[in-house]
Amino acid sequence: MQRQTSFLPRHTTDARQARRQALRSRASWARAVGMATLATASLAAQAQSTGTSSVTLYGIVDASVGRFNGSAAGINAQNTAVSKVESGSMSTSRWGLRGNEDLGGGLSASFEMSSFVRNDTGAVGRNDAIGAPVNVAADPFFSRMAWVALAHKDLGRLRLGNVTTLMFANSIGSNAFGDGTIFGPLNLVTFVGSPLTGGTAWTNSVVYDSPNIAGFTGAAAYAASEAQGGGNRALRVAYASGPLATSLAWQSVKKNPLTFADGTSPNNTRSWQWAGSYDFKAVKLWAHLGRIENKGTEATPLDVSYKVWDLSATVPVGAGNILAGYASRRTSDAVGPVPATAAGGNVQRKVFTVGYDYWLSKRTDLYAMVMRDSTRTNTVGSGLLNASGTSFAVGMRHAF
Repeated sequence: MQRQTSFLPRHTTDARQARRQALRSRASWARAVGMATLATASLAAQAQSTGTSSVTLYGIVDASVGRFNGSAAGINAQNTAVSKVESGSMSTSRWGLRGNEDLGGGLSASFEMSSFVRNDTGAVGRNDAIGAPVNVAADPFFSRMAWVALAHKDLGRLRLGNVTTLMFANSIGSNAFGDGTIFGPLNLVTFVGSPLTGGTAWTNSVVYDSPNIAGFTGAAAYAASEAQGGGNRALRVAYASGPLATSLAWQSVKKNPLTFADGTSPNNTRSWQWAGSYDFKAVKLWAHLGRIENKGTEATPLDVSYKVWDLSATVPVGAGNILAGYASRRTSDAVGPVPATAAGGNVQRKVFTVGYDYWLSKRTDLYAMVMRDSTRTNTVGSGLLNASGTSFAVGMRHAF
């Protein structure tokens, strides 16, 4: 069979070929645009996840061996020295996660969650539950801190959650022994076994941190009682320029019943603390003055005031520092008697510590510390009793 061939004018064939070429070009352009869009989106997502956000694992593991006389809350006349391995002698052992995301335009989001650990036994937290009459709950897993925040470089930062108190932050950043609560004189007379309530962290907190303006910073905190009665409030202002730094913190604690962060007393308290330091290069000096007012509870009001002061110094020697500190807390008001077995110092406590901290690297140090703890206590049946004891230890601290 003969195949018939259809002949079209040349201009018609050329027009059809032109349309087909145009369609192919448009399809290629659409594919190119689509691929470019996907590539841009992929790069943007990758940049957002790796270039402008971060999560960091951090912590400190601190352990020592030595002979300890009395509890961290204060020696009494019945205490005897005990040899043991101790956790957190220079810094309370802990681990945590912190993260930050740059949202653009000077805005950022962040979080931090941190847990205490007793690395001598492997237990979580600083303490187990303590029964009557103290009635303190055991530390929850993230009892050190657990907060989320939104910040702007020009406007400051707002944090929500379980946050370190402004009073504790004022103390640990301005003494030679940092956050130590076993050999650090200032922290021992202010926070451990002290009439001060509120502990070192407040749950249910809203905290505002100002930006740094010409060396000045400020912060304000409120911890909601959530229908439990009371509520905690705090303020802090600070200034730092070159070798000079100074700060003032104030807090009011009125929160019943107790939570893990409220220490070992149900009493309402008010307190203030001034801190100052100057770095002379050959020696750095710190000083503190403060006052703790024990107001009791609504059912049993009190009006007992304690004066607190502290001096400490760091002297660079070789690859380490000589550390020395002396702190005192005392009241001239009448205080109720406590059992002879209770922690000492409800009238007065004085702590003197000296030691050497040798740095093997920026993250690892070895230390040797000696501490003298002296107390005056109003006891049941025996009246005023004086007690004193010496503790010493050598240890290792590693930060990661």
